[in-house]
Amino acid sequence: MKPQICFLSPSRAMAERFWTPENLELARNLGFELSVPAASGDLTAPDWPKLLAGCDAAITTWGSPCCNLKLLEKTPQLRIIGHAAGSVVAVTDATTYQSGITVISANPIMAELVAEWSLMMTLVAQRNLGKYAGCFGQTAMHWEGRHDFCDLRKLTVGIWGMGDISRHLLRLLEPLRPGRILVHSGHAAAAELTEYGAEKADTLEELLAESDLIHLLAGLTPQNRHRIGAPELALLKTGATLINAGRAPLVREEALLAELGSGRIRAILDVFHTEPLPPDSPLCRMNNVILTPHNAGYDGSERFIRYLLEEFRRFFDGLPPLAPVDLPRFRSMTDEKLRAPVPEPVTRG
Repeated sequence: MKPQICFLSPSRAMAERFWTPENLELARNLGFELSVPAASGDLTAPDWPKLLAGCDAAITTWGSPCCNLKLLEKTPQLRIIGHAAGSVVAVTDATTYQSGITVISANPIMAELVAEWSLMMTLVAQRNLGKYAGCFGQTAMHWEGRHDFCDLRKLTVGIWGMGDISRHLLRLLEPLRPGRILVHSGHAAAAELTEYGAEKADTLEELLAESDLIHLLAGLTPQNRHRIGAPELALLKTGATLINAGRAPLVREEALLAELGSGRIRAILDVFHTEPLPPDSPLCRMNNVILTPHNAGYDGSERFIRYLLEEFRRFFDGLPPLAPVDLPRFRSMTDEKLRAPVPEPVTRG
């Protein structure tokens, strides 16, 4: 029998975004039976166990239900979950892995896209483009600042984190031959870094103090949340650029605003504590900041589905997935719930 796949999104817009004619054809050519319940309209309070009845695989994305043990006990025939996005923390939890189900993610594809954005911003920062470039009639070109940048071969690029994005970025940086590449991560082996021409920074403080261009690509975990505050930002070299395509709460917002407000450092940000970024945010008025609207990982929607379908083919052919998400990897992935602000402590009189 053909493997049955259900797309677990209640949103018609998501169904249309992911299930292009090409992806529908690919699913058929690979021998899958596909169910997209939201294809005819948004679903209100969907009965997911009922919709999953008889399905061997599920594809989740933003807004999908959490496939925890409670749901999986009602769908014992389900064998594999593929997440059409990056971190699976929103659609699985620790109990998911008690069921023995296989979990995969399109994170390798999203990571390529974020790494490409990160490479672009590495060069924008190295060239100090914001100081002298004229852009689409919105800013004037400044000839007097056109020489105010340094050869990349004299600079140190720092990377916090050693996941899929960082590995792609290291590959992209290699032919550019930065003066030095430093990586700080508990997951970074010295031998692997040597292959990329990089060195290990033993501490985050070392990475921040010695780098000229710093990429924040660590997962947003309880350990990493607000890891960078005022003392850590003070370690940055004057003129250094902080590039964040990871998650905003890796850095304390008030500390970042204060350091940027001093004009001592620069930043290129794709992620923010409040999204969409309010127009009255101080970041919107700073001349040492470049902002992009949390789109570093877009738009690979069609590629996400193609990747998952090919992984499903491997799985149902008896081959192991190329990049399974096991429990340890799940625990290192970004948890979007940690974006919520921490309440101020209550002072009792």
